[in-house]
Amino acid sequence: MTTKAVSANAKRLIAPCMRDCPAGIDVPRYIGYVQKGQFAEAEAVVREKNPFPAICSHVCYRHCEVACRRASMDGTVSINALKRAACDLRSEMFRDNWEATIAPSTGKRVAVVGSGPAGLTVAYYLGKRCGHQVTVFEALSQAGGQFRIGIPVYRLPREILDEQIAVVTETRVEIKTNHRVESLDKLFQEGFDAIFIGAGALRPQQMGIEGEDLPGVMECVDFLQEVNLGNNLDVGQRVAIIGGGNVAIDGARTALRLGAKEVTIVYRRTRQEMPATADEVQAAEKEGVKFQFLVSPMGVYRDGDHLRLHLQCMELGEPDDSGRRRPVPIKGKETDLPINTLLVAIGQVADVAKSWGIDLNRNGTIQGDNKSMATNRAGVFAGGDVITGPSNVTEAIAAGRRSASAMDRYLGGDGDIEETLAPPPGDEMDMPSKLHPLGVKAFPVAELDVKERIHTFDEVERGYTRDEAIQEARRCIRCDMWRINGIPSVWPKGKKVIA
Repeated sequence: MTTKAVSANAKRLIAPCMRDCPAGIDVPRYIGYVQKGQFAEAEAVVREKNPFPAICSHVCYRHCEVACRRASMDGTVSINALKRAACDLRSEMFRDNWEATIAPSTGKRVAVVGSGPAGLTVAYYLGKRCGHQVTVFEALSQAGGQFRIGIPVYRLPREILDEQIAVVTETRVEIKTNHRVESLDKLFQEGFDAIFIGAGALRPQQMGIEGEDLPGVMECVDFLQEVNLGNNLDVGQRVAIIGGGNVAIDGARTALRLGAKEVTIVYRRTRQEMPATADEVQAAEKEGVKFQFLVSPMGVYRDGDHLRLHLQCMELGEPDDSGRRRPVPIKGKETDLPINTLLVAIGQVADVAKSWGIDLNRNGTIQGDNKSMATNRAGVFAGGDVITGPSNVTEAIAAGRRSASAMDRYLGGDGDIEETLAPPPGDEMDMPSKLHPLGVKAFPVAELDVKERIHTFDEVERGYTRDEAIQEARRCIRCDMWRINGIPSVWPKGKKVIA
């Protein structure tokens, strides 16, 4: 099959991977660069839409891979692993256009409450691309919000986090830690022209059962925060975690690394209904985490030198409002689980100070449409988990981009936060002449040995080598180029791709 060169102005299709990326990253283009071994250029493409490419390459929940067209043929392309390769193997070529993308100063001042993914994203774009002076207020002793306190070190090494935050502070951004904002009025009185609230959703929901206040019972988000800030806790030999989301998985894997010998996740539905991502569940299973499904906590009791978790056995009934089948108690069927520590991970709600004078929804989130990002108070904007409820870092970064654009318009700018950091389009925009044929599965990503990793917080995933990344990039069928090259919009199942 012959291919046609693609000009900078060619009408490409919007590939599903790019369409489903919350940040709108040009996924096919950076894969094209990886395929050619140009990792610095690939990283620059990602950075044009996401100021934290290396962080997201470690913790992204991979919306793009769910949408990948190659999945219907032989398996999705490992897009996030290619993003990581671009970050691991890059140089700082994106610096070539750095100075040209710094806007002149406007003299306007912005306060950002919270240094999580949304807050840092807002700060980056308002400072660098819009020319405003930004001060980020963080209540904790270290910056990063959920990047730092919610994501375990074995998933996100802290040197990567610190390096990426440092880039944010290069241009008109100051971060003040150990500074809790009690009053928005005071910030306006101090001369700030606008305020962004990115405080996240950190207040845990309560179980409402007997014994949940006993020593040895801890909210999982608080547990992760303590450990991620460097405080190693004694969890004993047996740990149970109540919940089925990614926080529960992180809590379980962290407990193993703190020395627990038996870690069990307790969930009231089945594995099929668990909201945790499948790869995280599989990683926990590989490390020895046990799962006890269709049980719900009834109480926690002191039993000698340990705790006893009393559980009600359940069965699934009709679907509820979430679309999942509702767990229904099985009368007379109960069980006990002896433990030393119980971690509760049944969800979080936004924790917005009443003194801020912001209208809230019944669940504690800030009232807003998640598009204009404006609140009921003039000059006050909000984004991320504090509006949507608990989500993920990629969604929070996308919310930060929308908020930065909206706030710049409020402050008299045009709202344009786009920046060009990669070179002009070149042969990475051509339909590749060599793609892996049907039947070639994704190249596996190297991992730290299971027996070793459960005793350390060293990073689990090791990433691709240069050659592995190039080979995996060749699995991308570049469906953004199909129209240009006369390829049917629906690839016939079983048809051999370009060999």
